[in-house]
Amino acid sequence: MTAEFTSELKRTRRLVTLYIMIGVAAVATVAVALVWRYQKNLPKEVSGPVVVPGMLRPGQPDFEAYKDKVLIENVKASIAINVAGGRSAQIDGIIVNDGSRKLEAVEMRITLYDVYGDLSKERIATPLRPGIGLEARPMEPLEKRAFHVGVDPVEQLWNPKGVKIEITGLKYK
Repeated sequence: MTAEFTSELKRTRRLVTLYIMIGVAAVATVAVALVWRYQKNLPKEVSGPVVVPGMLRPGQPDFEAYKDKVLIENVKASIAINVAGGRSAQIDGIIVNDGSRKLEAVEMRITLYDVYGDLSKERIATPLRPGIGLEARPMEPLEKRAFHVGVDPVEQLWNPKGVKIEITGLKYK
């Protein structure tokens, strides 16, 4: 009686698991690299207003001549609560350059009110500024661009319908 033995390579569960783990690690590494690259292009949060050289202010003739051509539309306010219970306001909207000039920077004062109509929080933000963000280029005439501004912290009685936005600075070509 003779027996013939052949050698076959059988994939074990451990080998399949190892391949799956390597694939998951590769996908995670690519995802982290993409998020890191995206984060590099986001504007840095600063505690005070951003200084943009050449920014025009209320009272200056060039500011007054163009301010009515810069519109803020579709403003929506929402609240975000983190795991520690901290509350922040998220203000979204659209900046419209309704004029004939390239708009390089827009500074705005965002004022939040509580449910009783009293001042809750105020912040100066520059959502459009040169060289910052994913769309670092100036706004062309008749262009619309979305903006997002966070306000930290907000009180519990803050009213998301109580938001006032005023343009306090412009820079255009």
